[in-house]
Amino acid sequence: MPPRPLLAVVAAALGLALMASAPGPGERTVDVVTVTPDATGTAVTAPATTTTTTSYAGADPATWTVRRLAAQLVFSCVDLGDLDAARRQASAGIGGITLLGSHPPRHLQARLAAVRRSARTAVLPFVASDEEGGTVQRLRDVIYRLPSARTMGGWRPARVRRTAHDYALRMRRLGVRMDLAPVADLAVPGAYIDSLGRAFSGDPDAVTARVRAWRLGMRDAGVVTVLKHWPGHGSASNSHTGPARVAPLAELEQRDLLPFDRELADGAPVVMVGHLLSRGLTVDGVPASLSGRALHYLRRSAGPDTVLLTDSLAMAAASSSLGISPVRATVRALRAGADWAMSCDAHPLRAAAAVRQALADGTIPRHQADASARRILALKARWGLAPRG
Repeated sequence: MPPRPLLAVVAAALGLALMASAPGPGERTVDVVTVTPDATGTAVTAPATTTTTTSYAGADPATWTVRRLAAQLVFSCVDLGDLDAARRQASAGIGGITLLGSHPPRHLQARLAAVRRSARTAVLPFVASDEEGGTVQRLRDVIYRLPSARTMGGWRPARVRRTAHDYALRMRRLGVRMDLAPVADLAVPGAYIDSLGRAFSGDPDAVTARVRAWRLGMRDAGVVTVLKHWPGHGSASNSHTGPARVAPLAELEQRDLLPFDRELADGAPVVMVGHLLSRGLTVDGVPASLSGRALHYLRRSAGPDTVLLTDSLAMAAASSSLGISPVRATVRALRAGADWAMSCDAHPLRAAAAVRQALADGTIPRHQADASARRILALKARWGLAPRG
């Protein structure tokens, strides 16, 4: 590595900024971040390669404390009206924070910047929101209203892509870098998802084209998307309120899984796993989000780098209908093979503490958790989450 004065000269010449994070106990984290314009002209930060083994892009979770590792594997939820909770969670090292509710506070951009500044290491949390359009759109009052997926399903993919791109630019400006969308489920008349207009179409080809357009439009503006709800929620009942069953695996493979398989093959970075039951995929009443068998199947099709995120584990299909708490469901999901467990009850830090204990006693294998954290770190590096300056 060149001496520091020379490094500063090289950095200035190349338009680099050297940023140092506030290290955790026993850690030293240094990052070099490149600032370049993306296709929209917006500045995008991407970590440059360095020889520092504890840099943002190259940090090895195997060297982390159990506390830090456990927190990174939890994706919390906060109400838009309680962003002080988000600051506490960021300070604790939570891996991601989902914004819930539909009444954003004033000065949301500044409030979310304060959340990011609360992080104590160079690895910042993703701030995410459900921006599907229609009835599921958290930021509609601060950005603008989007049409439903059902409406956009009648558009050409190019228009869907432009719509996603324009909206994502505004999300990014606010500091929301992840969209918990698009919905890749098929529309099944009379079923829960279709009743809310959340599916693009009942045709797998039409769904794939518009899901891809949404992902690419968001990507071009610097917002990462989450493909949901694997293995396909289209025919299921409402998993918020109880168990939700879909067709047997053999049937899913012929229809519902097609948009997911095609998008994963094309590079979709994150997939959300639903709390769904399917004969041949899940057994003993355990939903896909908590099923080692289902998550192993998904890992084979998703590949080694895709991040597997659960749907909210506070939903009845993943917790109360099984007689367990969302905290317990968090541990079970990670043990089964999820990378990120979405803990949307009132106590996400309790979930992180439970994961910490599960790592300490071997309930969750350390090597498995390290692999999940590496995927998450790689995702954050790819999507331009810079260290705190």
